Parts: sequence; structure tokens; C-alpha cells
Amino acid sequence: MIIQHLSNSLIKLLCCVSILSFISGILFSNNRSLFLEIESTNQSRRLVEAALLDIPVCTSADRVRQRALLATLQTWARLASYFHVQYWITFGTLVGYVQRRTLLPHDQDIDILIMGQDTSQLVQIALNLSFQNFSWFDSNMYKLVIHPQWYIVNWKNRSYFPSHSITFKALNARFFHRERNVFVDIWPMYDYYPEQSNHLTDRTPMLTSIGLNYRWVSSPKFWSFPLRPCDLSGIRVWCPGEPEEIVCATYGREALYKSDTKCINGSWV
Repeated sequence: MIIQHLSNSLIKLLCCVSILSFISGILFSNNRSLFLEIESTNQSRRLVEAALLDIPVCTSADRVRQRALLATLQTWARLASYFHVQYWITFGTLVGYVQRRTLLPHDQDIDILIMGQDTSQLVQIALNLSFQNFSWFDSNMYKLVIHPQWYIVNWKNRSYFPSHSITFKALNARFFHRERNVFVDIWPMYDYYPEQSNHLTDRTPMLTSIGLNYRWVSSPKFWSFPLRPCDLSGIRVWCPGEPEEIVCATYGREALYKSDTKCINGSWV
């Protein structure tokens, strides 16, 4: 009886030790995950602060805006990588890359392109961000908004939905920083000319997007594809295959090395 009692006690003790070991393992794993998450966040902030050293300021509001823009781009780049979103930088963001490999100091937003049909992927991603928690994504700070009429190619036939943060029509989506109100504007690109028949697609290797004057602009497909990875202010993003050609065609050759916006008496003009 004594031996049986000791055996039962030993079994109970071993069970307790196993349970405690299991709980300790979970706590260690959770603490380690939390530590890695905090360390990753701190590293991201350090990278942004380091990048800011290469971006001049002119007004008192510049640094706050630049910091928010870089943080927003950083978060978008991570989101796009996680969900395998194909995109590439465009407009002033691309000019900044070509001229200085950084954000333009006076830029008010980030501009990227996606293929128009890929917007359906963003719709699903927005739902995932609403109903799932991702350790690297702060839903209180960032939000992905899709235009509910994104499938209407002629953007003039779209509507505004200000109650849902849809204060745009030409964009297909916007990724924004809630606190600082800065954006990653997501523009659509099409593999056909929207005002012509789609059957031209097979014969004409062109891509068409909305230009500076909000009119359709076409460019050779090889200017964009294949995309290539590039670093903008230390953030790994995607660039078109021929960025200089696109900048020249959009802004003129001088835009390759010279900005038409200058700092004069504490203001960008």
C-alpha cells in the first residue's frame, strides 16, 4: 500500500511538473514573441529616423509629415509583402527615387500603381485587416480603404463616399495614417486603353493609367515590367523596370536631376 501510495504521489508530481513546464513554455513563447515584436517596431522606427537625416526640411511641419509618410510607406510595404500584392511607385514618389533615392522633402503623399484587376485582392485584404489581428499591423493607426466603385474604369462615373473616408474618385484605394492624415494613394493601371476596344491589348504592348491632368496616358509595357525591387529612404519597395523613362515622359528630362519646388523663406514654392 505504501509503495502504491508513493507511486500515485510520484505520478501526480510528474503531472504537475509537466503542466508547469508546458505553461512556462507558453509564457516564454509569448514573451519572446512580444519581445521580437517590440524589437521589430523599434528597428522600424530607427530606420525611419536614419532615413530622415537625408531629407531636408523647409517648414516647421515638414519633419512630422515626412516621418509619418515614411512610417506609412514602411507599413504598406510590409503589408504588400505579407499578402503578395504587386505594386510599384509612381508620380512624385518615383521622382524622389530617381533624383535622390529618398522621399521628396516637400511631398505630401506616396503614390503607387497596381493593375486595376488586382484591386479585388485589396478588397479581401481590407476585410482580413478588419477581422484578424496581425502583430505587425496597428489597426488603430492605419487603414486600407477601397473605393466601392473601383471596377468602374471611367473614374468620372464614380461617386464620393465621405462618410466612409472615400474622398477620392480617380484612385482605386488609399492606405492612410489615421493620426497624421497622410496617404499612400493607390492608382490603377490597365493593360488596355479604356476608351478603345479591349481587342487591341494583344497587338499593343502598352499600359494605360491616369496622368497628371487626370487624362489617360499610355506607355510601353516594358517601361514598367518586369518590376524590380528598389530602396526608397531605406524601405524596400518595387520600382518600374525603366524609372527614368517614365519620369522623363511624365515631367520632362530635367526632372531626372532637378526639382521645380524650392524652399524660399521657410516655404515650399
